[in-house]
Amino acid sequence: MIRLYPILDVDHTCPYCQVSLEVKGWYIPGMRNLADLECPKCGREFYGDLPSGHGLHYPMLLEKATGVVHDRIGVPWFANWLRESYAERRNEPLGLEVEEKKPVQRGVLLNCLDTLYGHCLLKLLNAQCYLDQKPDLDLIVMVPHFLRWLVPDGAAAVWTVDLPLSRGTEWNDWLAQQIHRRVEVLDKCYLSVVFSHPHPDDFQIERFSRIKPFPLDEWEERLEAPTITFIWREDRLWNTTLFSRALRRAQVYLNRLGGGIDHSSLLIHEQTRKIVKLAEKLKKQFPTLDFAVAGLGEPGGFPSWITDLRVARPDETTERILCKRYARSHIVIGVHGSNMLLPSAHAGAVVELMPKGRWGNVIQDMLLQKDDQRETLFRYRILPMATSIDTLSNVVTSVLSDRAGMLLHMQRKWCDHGSIPEICTWSDIHTEFRERQRDG
Repeated sequence: MIRLYPILDVDHTCPYCQVSLEVKGWYIPGMRNLADLECPKCGREFYGDLPSGHGLHYPMLLEKATGVVHDRIGVPWFANWLRESYAERRNEPLGLEVEEKKPVQRGVLLNCLDTLYGHCLLKLLNAQCYLDQKPDLDLIVMVPHFLRWLVPDGAAAVWTVDLPLSRGTEWNDWLAQQIHRRVEVLDKCYLSVVFSHPHPDDFQIERFSRIKPFPLDEWEERLEAPTITFIWREDRLWNTTLFSRALRRAQVYLNRLGGGIDHSSLLIHEQTRKIVKLAEKLKKQFPTLDFAVAGLGEPGGFPSWITDLRVARPDETTERILCKRYARSHIVIGVHGSNMLLPSAHAGAVVELMPKGRWGNVIQDMLLQKDDQRETLFRYRILPMATSIDTLSNVVTSVLSDRAGMLLHMQRKWCDHGSIPEICTWSDIHTEFRERQRDG
C-alpha cells in the first residue's frame, strides 16, 4: 500500500537537478494516480506517477508548465497516454454513483479505471487481497460502469464512474476534485499498489463473477457431452498470414481496375469458415460435442448445431450468461487478448492462438487456476496464429481425451514416495480408464 492521506509517501527525482522532489499533495484525475511535486532547487512543478498499476513499473514525470513527459524507462504508450490526456484535460461532470456499504474511516482506494478492458479487470482482481489480508482497512473500489457487476462482496464502498473505455485515459479535473473531497474526510487513506498481473494465489474468480469454474474432478464424467467454446473477436482474427497477403494483393489489383473488395468482411468470413471446419472435425471425433461461439459480434452465419452466443453490446446479464458457458466448457479456444481473461478463469482448459507480434505478452491474458505444475502445462496450450485447422483439432482432441491418462502418470498422489500406491490399485484404475476410452 501507499500512504495517500494525510501524508503522501512517494519518491521522485527532478530530471534537471537530480534532487528529490518535494511532495505538495496527490491528484487522481482518472486512471492516473499522481503525486503533486515541486523541485526545491529549480522550482519546476511536476505530476509524478505513484507506484500503482503500470505506474509501479513505468513511473513518469510530467512538467505542469510545458506538458513534457519524462520517461526514463522508455515506454512510449504509457508516456503518450499521460501527455495526451494532460494536453486535452477536461473539467466536466461524469456520472458518479457512490455506494457506501459500511462506514469508511481507514480507507484503501483501489483505482480500476483504464482504457483497456483487460487492464481494468486485472486491477480489480487485487481487491481480494485487501478483503482477506487487510480486514482492518475499509476497501474503496473505483470502477468503470461496465465492471461494477464483478466487484466482490465485502468492499466498504464502490465508486462507479460512467467512463467508457474509449475515454479511459481521460484527465478530468472534476473527477479529481470529487475523489479529493471524499478522501479528505477520512481519518486515513491508502492507495492500493494494484499489480497489473496479480498472482493466481491471491484471487479466486468466483469471488468476482459468483460463478464457480469448471469442476476438474468431473472432467471424465462430463465427456458424455464434450463442451468447447470458441471466443470470437473481429479485430484480431484467426487467419493465416498467407491468406491475408493474398487478400491484400487482390485488393491492390482490383483497386487499379477501379473496383474493390471488402477486406474485413472477407477475413471475418474466412474465420467463420475455419471455425466451422474445426467444429466439424471435432464432431467426427466426439458425436455428442457441444460447440459454441461466444464474444463480441453480430450472431449469424453458423450452422444450427453450433450455438451462437455472440452479442454486439454486452451487459451484465449477457456477461453472466457467457461466464456460465465458460464454466461449463472443457476447453475454450481463442486468439490472444483480453477477451480470454474471463474464459480462461472459468474453463477447464485453454487453447490460445498467438499472433506473431504478441509473443512478448504471452500469459498476460490468462487467469490460471492453481494446479500441479505439470497439469497446468497440459491444460493451457499456446499455439501460433498460423496453426492449421488439422493441428488445432488434434491438440483439442488430445486435451479432451488424454487428461485422465496424464494424471495417472503425473498427479502428485501417484508420484508420492511417502505413499506408493498398490500396483493392483494403479493397474485397476488404468485399465478402467482405457476401457472408458475404448467404449467412448
